[in-house]
Parts: sequence; C-alpha cells; structure tokens
Amino acid sequence: MSTGEFALIAELRDVLGQGQAGDGTIVGIGDDAAVLDCSGRALVACTDTLVAGRHFFADVNPADLAWKALAVNLSDLAAMGAEPRWTLLNLSLPTGVANAAWRADFIRGWQTLAAPVGLRLVGGDTVATDGPLSVTVTALGLLAGPALLRSSARVGDDIYVSGSLGDAALALERAFAERRGEQNLPLLGAKWLEERRLRPMPRVALGQAAQQAGVRCAQDISDGFLADLRHILRASQVGARIDADCLPLSLPLEDWAGGDWQRVLRTALTGGDDYELILCAPIALATALQEVAQRTETPLRKVGTILPATAGVQIFWHDEARPLPSQWGHEHDI
Repeated sequence: MSTGEFALIAELRDVLGQGQAGDGTIVGIGDDAAVLDCSGRALVACTDTLVAGRHFFADVNPADLAWKALAVNLSDLAAMGAEPRWTLLNLSLPTGVANAAWRADFIRGWQTLAAPVGLRLVGGDTVATDGPLSVTVTALGLLAGPALLRSSARVGDDIYVSGSLGDAALALERAFAERRGEQNLPLLGAKWLEERRLRPMPRVALGQAAQQAGVRCAQDISDGFLADLRHILRASQVGARIDADCLPLSLPLEDWAGGDWQRVLRTALTGGDDYELILCAPIALATALQEVAQRTETPLRKVGTILPATAGVQIFWHDEARPLPSQWGHEHDI
C-alpha cells in the first residue's frame, strides 16, 4: 500500500476506532481481526457497497459520501430493531483520491453520524484501484428481543411509514437535470431536499422502540416504497391496500406535486433513497406506536392495511382505485 493508504488507516483507527469502555470491543483495529463481545445477545449483520457513477456522483463531497455509506447500513439495522455497535469499512480508492483533505472530510462525515449512536469502527481494508471509487460498509448490531422480519406481516395489520417519502428522488431528478445543463425551476426547500438525498437519517431509535413495543414486521425503504413493501408482501404471503393520498410528503414535495398523481407516483411511491421505515403492526398497537413516534421524535403515519394474498396489491388515490405502475421502484441490474 502507498503512504497515503497507511495514513488513512491510522487516521481511521485514531478517530473512528476509539470506543468507550464497555462497548463490547475486545480487540479493535490493529490486529488480523476484531474480537467482539456480544454478551449473549443475537448479532445482526448487514453490508452495502456504493460505487461512484452508480450510486453517487464521482465529485461528491467526501463527508456526504461517508455519511450516506454509513446511513444505508444503519437503516438496515433499524429495520431489524437492532442497536448499532460496530462497523467494518472497505475502500477502493483511485490514485490520488485519498489526500489529506479528502481523508479529513470523509472522517468528519462518518463521525457526525456514528458518534451519537456510539458506533465504533473495528476493521476493514483499503486498496488502490484503476476503477471507480467504491465504499463497502459492514454494520453489526445487537438485538434486545425478536428481530423485526419481512415475513411477520399478518392480515389486518396496519401499514405505517416514517418520515416523508420522495424527497431524495425529487432532489436526484433535479441534480441530473442540472448536470445535463437544464434550468431547474425555483423550488421551495430545494436545499433541504438535497440534504435529504445526501444525508438521510436512519430511523435507528424508531426501529428499536417499535421492536420493544411489540412490532414484529419492518422493512427499510431504499429502492422505493412500493418495491420495498413488495418484499414484505412476498415474504409474508399477503396483499395490501395502500391509500396513496395518505403517504407522508414533506412541504417542499407537496408544494411541487400540487396534488398531481403522476408526480406522487414517481417520487413518493416509486422513488428510492428515502431510508425511512415501513412498519406493519396489529391495530392493538396503534396507541403504543404513536407513543413510540412521539418519544423518538419521528413522524409516523398509517398509509394502508394488510389484506389476504388473494386481494393482491391495491392502490387508492382519494378513494379512487389506480392501476399498479409497471415499475415499482429501483431494481439492481446484475
């Protein structure tokens, strides 16, 4: 490895690899592997890779890149109801990328999201490459009870969504237009929407609190609401009714959509990168879930109901049935 890579590893270790006593790290960065104490609790593991030109613009600010790479994994832990504890980081770096300024910004972005949840970096790898910049993060968390599963939705459950949908999709649409040299019309909250795209807030506290309240089914929204809801429906072998006019929209997106069904369809229903949570829960948990939402300061709205599998998926817009879209959301090519 080059001197730059050694410098990066040292900086990652010194800033992000230092935890607190009792965080369960027996051996962290500096040996052949990490050693972690799970204290008899179930370990939850997830991993994601982001590649320049595929998942982010190559000229992205490294602080935003670090935040996003970590956030997509924390969102997966949130969807399981897990408490985030440790991470592994793999970086494929084109020559000259990891200069001192890039390293400082990347570490700052990572730490801004990791520090509040007590997350510790315990290992990983770096490699020089002639290909695009890529970031692979593995996140590990612990469960205090049963995991939230896609396969646990039951007929009669209410379907809830956290936060607001479509913000990142609209921001990305505008970012592509700008790069094509097109003139974007003025938009209320455009800067806020871009922040939602670059720095999504994983719903870690909501996932844990919902699990403790008795919720057993969840899914995070990365590829689009409908696409990710379909994972639940297939795993649980059920159908659903979705009242699209109940979907939570931010003020900027609501202003932009102006009640237009097609705009809501391509952003809130099928747009990706929201990193909100879908929760399916019995009606009996409705009051408890609203208390969870208040306690975790997370907006939470009922948007539909789980139906028998024979009912399929039904979408209504102000009580008028709408046809299912041909494209439910983003699907990765392989």
